[in-house]
Amino acid sequence: MSRTIVAPEPAKRRPYAPMLATSGPLPHDAERYAFEFKWDGVRCIFQASSGQVRLFSREGTDITARYPELAKAARDDPRQTFVLDGEIVALDHKGRPSFAVLQQRMHTASPPPSLVSSVPVTYFAFDLLESAGRTLVAKTYEERRRLLEELRFAGPHWLTAPSHRGDGKAVLAATRDQGLEGVVAKALDSPYRPGVRSDQWIKVKNRNEQEFVVGGWTRGQGVRSTTFGALLLGYYRGTGRARRLIYAGRVGTGFDDAATERLETALKPLRRADSPFSAAEVPGRQPARRAAAT
Repeated sequence: MSRTIVAPEPAKRRPYAPMLATSGPLPHDAERYAFEFKWDGVRCIFQASSGQVRLFSREGTDITARYPELAKAARDDPRQTFVLDGEIVALDHKGRPSFAVLQQRMHTASPPPSLVSSVPVTYFAFDLLESAGRTLVAKTYEERRRLLEELRFAGPHWLTAPSHRGDGKAVLAATRDQGLEGVVAKALDSPYRPGVRSDQWIKVKNRNEQEFVVGGWTRGQGVRSTTFGALLLGYYRGTGRARRLIYAGRVGTGFDDAATERLETALKPLRRADSPFSAAEVPGRQPARRAAAT
């Protein structure tokens, strides 16, 4: 009696876990770092070998079918063996990365051609983990970056993300001007450490700041029935006689008993009959105690 022996399928290759950055300020010794834009997209490990292309999310999920234009770009390219780390990005009508736009593609397992055409994506490669069968993770960022740039990825659906050595303040300012999320500072001598959150990579986010003033407060309820419930905040717009206090919103959490007592003591003498806000009504307002702006 003969038996048919079925050879097992080749095991699927386990993807690299992306190296992660820590949050912090810009490093003072900027000459030891390269500065990259922080893209508002989806992290992706990109594997290409002998015509086979696979894309993996940060969690290791195979997302190849979601982005057929990226897989096609690799299959059409003669350089067939590499592993990249990068970000999948969708651009808005102003050409800026938009996570809101990308969400239209993120959870569509097999997007129809119409969606691929109307919401195209681009892969921004910023690290090279393998090339021509060689593992590069032990090499420094500076060496890996040089090898990545030699591959010259450029096209409608993938490209090499820019990297700037030295002046981190200027790069961060440029991201702020362009409406980008911030920068990632990467030590030039840092190896690639899969799955590790390393202090050799530092993410620096742009923060929007605004000064607000207290224009009033609402009555408290429950355990805070004897004091205020929420502070009504505003900001000034205009100058001189045209200066107006614009209602911005309310904040009612984060106050302990001591802070509540101090605020109550400071606000009570500032009560006034009319609202300091320029609008006749504060949106969603319950009967409130009004104070002069402080």
